[in-house]
Amino acid sequence: MKRRTILALVVLAVVSGVVLAQTGTSVDYLQNGFQALFYHAVRVEESFPRINPLGLAIEELTKAARVHTQAGEANLLLGLIYSHLQRPGTALGYYLEFSQLHPEEAWVHALIGDLYLEMGRLSEAEKSYRKALEAAPDGETWARAYFGVGSVALERQQYQEAKEAFELALQDAQDFFAARLGLGKSLYYLGEYEAAVEVLELAQLQAPRSLSMLEYLGLSYEAVGRAEQAAHVFSRLDELRAAN
Repeated sequence: MKRRTILALVVLAVVSGVVLAQTGTSVDYLQNGFQALFYHAVRVEESFPRINPLGLAIEELTKAARVHTQAGEANLLLGLIYSHLQRPGTALGYYLEFSQLHPEEAWVHALIGDLYLEMGRLSEAEKSYRKALEAAPDGETWARAYFGVGSVALERQQYQEAKEAFELALQDAQDFFAARLGLGKSLYYLGEYEAAVEVLELAQLQAPRSLSMLEYLGLSYEAVGRAEQAAHVFSRLDELRAAN
């Protein structure tokens, strides 16, 4: 069976499922939303431009958010979708609603903090990150929340506090590139150039095409007198910027 035929059947299945659910006595809008998200994940719209599974998912999850038994998950998923669509203000509303419905799920405050940070609302971002950390179960740490605290401190030019927070984030998530990059930046601004080079060289192994990482690695090489390596890094940085 040809690929387009298979995809046509897939689309028919999801649309039929939604219609049947709408006419049935028990409506599971949440399940409909999950199905639509699945078809978005497999890129159905690339072969069928008239089909908008992400829009369908939003429509069904919005309905689910009005159903008491489905509201929690629906609000969380809508928050994730709108965050993906780079609409932080809209996503924030859904995350806040989820946190009210499920106050025991304190980890969501790290996601809320991310949105506040994206919108430049640093005080609210820090409050959300610290709320997530305070609610962490005994013996557990949440790297994302520590990363958020570090990011807020970095924005405020509080480099020592940023350094300590990024180090805590990396303790339990050593492959956390953004935290390693944040640590490298903090070390650079603190004048700890050798340490910055060491951290940023590790970051380079994780994401060799990161423009921000290359910029700070080059600056750190310059600061420790490694001019040849700095020139090589800046040359690579120029190449990547030109390609973008």
